[in-house]
Amino acid sequence: MLDTYLGDIEYLVRERLWADAAPLALALPHICVALAHANLVSSHEDYLAWCQEWVQPPHDEPSKAVPSPEDLYRMAASHGVEQQLALSAGVPVNALRQLRLRRLSRAAPARRTSLALPEIGNASGEPEACAVLLDAVRNWYGDWATRDPVVQNNLARLAVLR
Repeated sequence: MLDTYLGDIEYLVRERLWADAAPLALALPHICVALAHANLVSSHEDYLAWCQEWVQPPHDEPSKAVPSPEDLYRMAASHGVEQQLALSAGVPVNALRQLRLRRLSRAAPARRTSLALPEIGNASGEPEACAVLLDAVRNWYGDWATRDPVVQNNLARLAVLR
């Protein structure tokens, strides 16, 4: 389910559909935090802490600058991600619904690959944010979440909800 969601974002990035890709990518930290919590909740502080821990420069470009957690959070707020959170008592309902709805949309992409960004002139930082968040989620899932029973239980619960 998570691989399919990431694959959808990668597709939107390749097609340069930033208005569609950015909100989905910027919701990823909230999704990951919620999946790791028994009650599927997230917060501003959780978002920043997750980004601080998992958002790193790509492995093949360790000197590359990445957006700060605060910059990512500001971008998320500008795309309405935080409004969705505030209306649902800390549960990123819309983001989790999007994750769940995409589970059967297309075959899962290869894991642990960094996204090669198309050369474009986008000053908003959205392409870089999408790329680093996709990479961070793949690292988070591969290094930690695959062995976390809360995450696996929450993914199973989301898979069977209608």
